[in-house]
Amino acid sequence: MSQLKQILNELYEVSNQVSILIENNEWNILSDILSMIKVFGEKINSNGIRTNEDIIRLSEIKSQNPALFANIVYDNLQLLISEYEVLSTVENKKSLVYPFNFNSYQMALLKDEDGKSYFINEMEENLADLINQLPEETEAIILIGYGSGGFYSKLSTMYHTLVVDPFVLLTDVESEGVLTSPQSLDKQELQKRLQRFIGLKTEVIAHPLYKHSQDFIEQLKSVRNFLQEVQIDLNTRMKYTEKWYKEIFRNAFFLNEHPDRLVNIDELKDYYQGKKALMIAGGPSLEEAIPYLKAFQESYYIIAIGQTAKVLLNHQIRPDYVISIDVSDENAHFFKDIKLDMPLVYSLQVNHKIPQGTEGPLIPYADMPLAHDLLPYSNSVFTPYPTVALAAVSFAYHLGFEEIGLVGQDLALREGVYYSASVKEASSNDGMFHKKVYEIPLNNGNRGETTPILFNFLSGYKILFDRLPGLASRLVNYAEKGAVIEGVPYKPLDTMQDEKVTKLKLKFESNDVMFNVPVMQVQRDLVGHMDRFERLSKKLGRSVKQRAVNIDEFEALLREWDSMLDLPAFRTHIMPLQFVNLLIIQNKIKLHNQYRKSSSMRIQILHFMKETIDSLIKQLSNIHELKIEV
Repeated sequence: MSQLKQILNELYEVSNQVSILIENNEWNILSDILSMIKVFGEKINSNGIRTNEDIIRLSEIKSQNPALFANIVYDNLQLLISEYEVLSTVENKKSLVYPFNFNSYQMALLKDEDGKSYFINEMEENLADLINQLPEETEAIILIGYGSGGFYSKLSTMYHTLVVDPFVLLTDVESEGVLTSPQSLDKQELQKRLQRFIGLKTEVIAHPLYKHSQDFIEQLKSVRNFLQEVQIDLNTRMKYTEKWYKEIFRNAFFLNEHPDRLVNIDELKDYYQGKKALMIAGGPSLEEAIPYLKAFQESYYIIAIGQTAKVLLNHQIRPDYVISIDVSDENAHFFKDIKLDMPLVYSLQVNHKIPQGTEGPLIPYADMPLAHDLLPYSNSVFTPYPTVALAAVSFAYHLGFEEIGLVGQDLALREGVYYSASVKEASSNDGMFHKKVYEIPLNNGNRGETTPILFNFLSGYKILFDRLPGLASRLVNYAEKGAVIEGVPYKPLDTMQDEKVTKLKLKFESNDVMFNVPVMQVQRDLVGHMDRFERLSKKLGRSVKQRAVNIDEFEALLREWDSMLDLPAFRTHIMPLQFVNLLIIQNKIKLHNQYRKSSSMRIQILHFMKETIDSLIKQLSNIHELKIEV
């Protein structure tokens, strides 16, 4: 029997005797029980009687009102028993939150990663203090710490609320509004939940009764940072989506002009089974790897990632493939003044100057439905990745390489820099990043620092491993001072093989009919609903001018809005152009329906709908006019 169980049995026996002691006026024995409660309560940070001041105050009550004194002793004894029962239930668990009820109180036992336990009692006055500190315009709350659930249940009746807890919840309380460990540490899951807060005035607050342990502080900081990252990511998407679409069509027109250079990526599936490849990224460790790459370039297939193509060619290292996904003109800068006659692998949304500036085979791929419609000859659809390195690894997996070495894939800062000296020299970016947020383990056993963006890329490997079975076992990380990629072994650069291999030549046949890219048809499909969008915009404009909209009018417009979203291919082809605004509208409609049913809120939503529709109409017109530009 554990020590906890022994204490609990003793407490049960004492509790059974209390009523007899009261009947016999054994007040001194009750005072001894009071001292025992204090001793045992101190050991578990009980919410009962903890201090000498408590004992003195109760002694005064005993002299004035013995019956009240007896009730207090009995109630605190029952509280102590309840807490020890909870402790005994979960004594072997390390990290957890265990909600329970005592009389009319909602309480919780918390045990952090170190196994230290304490109890909290969520009182109405604690909640009132919490709400009083919130700005008046607050619409949504992310509460770090579930506790007993009392705060969450009350807050969720007033605000759009999400709880994120760094510890494990043993009871069945997980829901759309409650994210517990280990889910709370999963950035992909956290990102999905946080998207529901975009566009709402959100406060991230700490549960006032949680101890500020290191795990708790890290969770609080992580959520605040990641909410900002999600917003930055969506802002980037809002800024670039129209440009992505324009580049897709520019590249599609170019492919129709050069079908003789086009290679179907399907034909490369498992083309290099049993072979080894090196993926060359632009991290700081690239500098140390260049002598090895130069010496062993005939022993591996080399895939240059984006800007590293220029670095490799400057050092007389010829890549077998170059891959790029970036839409920006800055990325196209890396490809200036170099001759690329090797195959170029690229997302169809890449900056059009890159494929147009090359001389070798073109291997475009689709990573979104619109691009897939323009490449109907290909059945391979790649998932969009936040970094070209992840896209390159996915491509190498598609090619069937049995070993894929990661070179220059540091994903960590070195003296505040995240690019190698050669890459910085070849580019217009100094590679500095001053905001250091995360501490991470490095392959050499030390601790290092990374940025939120690089940490996102690091998390992307986990998502990639889930999608591509067996990928992790094929990877080798050669960045000694780079970040540990979970599941990927590190090897020193001097373990690279120096045995030359006969490289397979890329064979492809031109087929003008097969490679026809239906640009005009896809453009017509994209703008086919323009008249309907314009009619809806006029209706929304008339309602906004009224300055007051009742529920029935609002719901009628919502039904028309929903029918627009359900148009064929709207969600897959048109929605990405206004994804962020449509997400904000969805969040605001939910907020209205649950918490803010007012005419002013309805007007605000309708006004934002009209702005979104008008912006969409303009974007579609710009894309449709590209045929004239090209």
